[in-house]
Amino acid sequence: MKALILLLLTIFCLSGASIDHKIKEKQAQLRTTNRQISGLNLRLERLSKSIRKLEGELERINQRLQELDGLVARLNQEHKEKFKQYEETQKRIEELHDRYAALKEKLIQAISKSFSQSLLLASIGEGGEEDLLKEEILKTIQKREDRNLSHISKRYEATKRELRQKKELLAKLKGQIDELIKKRQELKALKRIKSKKLKKLAAQKRRYKEELQRLTQQRQALTKTLQELKIIKSRRTASRSASKVRVKKYGGYKKDRTVRYRGPKTIPPLKQFVITKRYGVYVDPIYKIKIPNENIELKPLKPNAKVRNVLNGRVILAKWTPHLKNVVIVKHDNNLYTIYANMDRLSPFIKKGKRIKKGYIIGRVNNKLIFEVTKNSAHIDPLDLIQAR
Repeated sequence: MKALILLLLTIFCLSGASIDHKIKEKQAQLRTTNRQISGLNLRLERLSKSIRKLEGELERINQRLQELDGLVARLNQEHKEKFKQYEETQKRIEELHDRYAALKEKLIQAISKSFSQSLLLASIGEGGEEDLLKEEILKTIQKREDRNLSHISKRYEATKRELRQKKELLAKLKGQIDELIKKRQELKALKRIKSKKLKKLAAQKRRYKEELQRLTQQRQALTKTLQELKIIKSRRTASRSASKVRVKKYGGYKKDRTVRYRGPKTIPPLKQFVITKRYGVYVDPIYKIKIPNENIELKPLKPNAKVRNVLNGRVILAKWTPHLKNVVIVKHDNNLYTIYANMDRLSPFIKKGKRIKKGYIIGRVNNKLIFEVTKNSAHIDPLDLIQAR
């Protein structure tokens, strides 16, 4: 008998240890999930900004590519002609260099010859008839040599001038060809940059889509919880009748599920906060699709901020959920419900069935508080209910 009791005790202890181990594993999983979900909105916002920045850069690159494509296409047409002109100019410069050297030699010879003729002419004295004849012959030769010298000199200067012009043209053509090569290189570099940015954009859009799906799961989890508690009806069975007590329907997305609260304003769930997401339909900045948002998101100005109950009521739900972290739902008079989600900690005294007053601390939050209001199975813009600047 004692052995049986000892055996049962051993089994019980082992079972208890196994359960404790599983509980610890689940708690560890929940803490990991908590950390992952806490950064969802921040990552989504950063990804959205990064994607928009990349799209802007790609738009500017595309504009520059269009300009360069047109410019390079035009320059390519001119390139053959300019390159041919460049080669002809180089060849002409070589010819001019040869002519220039030859004319320079001729010019030196002509100047020397003319100088010699002048000296010879000057040496003839004023003698007889023979001397006069020699003088006339030398004068005729001198005139001819002078004309030849003038002609050579003009050709020399013209060649020199053309040589200078051709060198200037050659430098200009070289600059134009270098510019074409530079534009081609810029075009190739831009195409490589565009390819890299397109890959980066595709990767970021995939990440953005994944984050968006996670937020959608978060929203669906909250909706499912509200439907299970019969706070709101499913779309199939939702009533299309408007509330009769101080509320009025207004147009917008899911018109039959949204009503406007007309009662007195009450305190907000956080003392100091900024509104990071408002109630209603917003257009996704990346996919340009309409996404309904049936709550508001409040970011506390300080971490570990206290979350307050906004009206007297009774707690009908207070628990941890994988997608929404800590959630509290409070039922108030006139079938009004307030929902507080994404809290990091619950008050140790908060529990289902507890009646709590306006201002009662139900938990604490670090990054963002999701706050939602419903009445008679319809949603209300929480900013109609609370005092918010």
